[in-house]
Amino acid sequence: MKTFSSLSLVFLVIVVFGLQTASAQFPKIKIPKPKPEATPNAQPTPDSQTSQPVPSTETSTSPSTGGRTGSQAAASGGPYAVQPEPPTAPQFLPETLAVDLELWDYYWKIPNDNHNTSWAPRIKFDVVYGGSTKLRYKADYFMPDCSPWFSEPLEQRGIVDDRTQTICIYRQQDSNSDKRAIVVGGLFGFKITNIRDNSTVFQGKFKIVRYKPQYSDARYRNEVDYYVDYDWKLPIGLADIYYERDYAVPIIRMWFKGDLNNENLEARLFHNGQQIASTDDEKGGVDHGDDFYAKKRGDDKSLFWREFKFSWPNKILFIMTEEQRNYTAYKNSLYINQMPGEYIVKVYYNGEQVRETKFSIGGNGTFADNGIAKQNNLTTNKIILPVKVMGTLDKWNPVNGKAMGLYGSPVAGLTP
Repeated sequence: MKTFSSLSLVFLVIVVFGLQTASAQFPKIKIPKPKPEATPNAQPTPDSQTSQPVPSTETSTSPSTGGRTGSQAAASGGPYAVQPEPPTAPQFLPETLAVDLELWDYYWKIPNDNHNTSWAPRIKFDVVYGGSTKLRYKADYFMPDCSPWFSEPLEQRGIVDDRTQTICIYRQQDSNSDKRAIVVGGLFGFKITNIRDNSTVFQGKFKIVRYKPQYSDARYRNEVDYYVDYDWKLPIGLADIYYERDYAVPIIRMWFKGDLNNENLEARLFHNGQQIASTDDEKGGVDHGDDFYAKKRGDDKSLFWREFKFSWPNKILFIMTEEQRNYTAYKNSLYINQMPGEYIVKVYYNGEQVRETKFSIGGNGTFADNGIAKQNNLTTNKIILPVKVMGTLDKWNPVNGKAMGLYGSPVAGLTP
């Protein structure tokens, strides 16, 4: 009995050792984890067939294209749009420069007359900035005969915008600013200086128009209004980019004259002669930016200038990483940084074409530089576009508007 037990024990040891040796000779097999199911596309209703689905965070499980259409799959692999790092030295953005007015219903030299309107300029602009030192500037103003008028300090307010890496520069508050007010119009000069290094940032002119408002009391001839003539903005457009995590939205900016409504405007985008998008198909594709207007304009819409921003969200995008292709909400998007060539933007107001411009996408995955900014020594981080103003929508003076240029300096290359 003892002999049998000993032999059994030896046999069991041999079997176990043999099994361990055999298992070491085979590779380990990993069991794949199940991938998340693709978000099903919602069936459109009659009222929402042209709207885009809400972005989904789940990915597609298609083994061939990863949730992409055939054309998108073939275009994968770059180039990708890259958001540039902000410079450590502030970069002035001339297209953000705004000269507005502050009005008083009296003139400080005639304190007892409450029917004598006076004004003084108010200036602001943006810079792209990645440094930490507080920014300080000053503005010098000159009368129409080029004699000095006054100077005022400018400084940053708030912190740098996380998305655009910009910060706004304003004038400092001054309780005695009404003592600088005047009661004449004309062409006034100004100069912006960076007082950190005493460098001239920008130098230009702005035109002030003095007029009698239609609803003002005719008994008081000096009870007037003033405004900055911004007709020169109409033939100048911008190609801008709004960056997200994996993609970026191309935005085309244009100026119009008149208090216009967003819903009456439509922007159509063409690539190689074929229409590929319309803001009527993409809700939220028309927004307005800054406004400039005469304060006492009444119902005169010709004394109103407004910037409009046209985009085609969820349809026309720049792709920044390959991950973006995995979102089912963007399966029908066109990533134009991987579609080089010429693009034309046509803008319509109640069905009538009123604007046209064009831009190109280069081989580096972003807007192709047309050289206008460099040619005119402008430091913008956007692409300046020549805009053709069409139709009778805008009550403007094309000759004076184009001659004025960008704050008194005609911009070469802007003639459509």
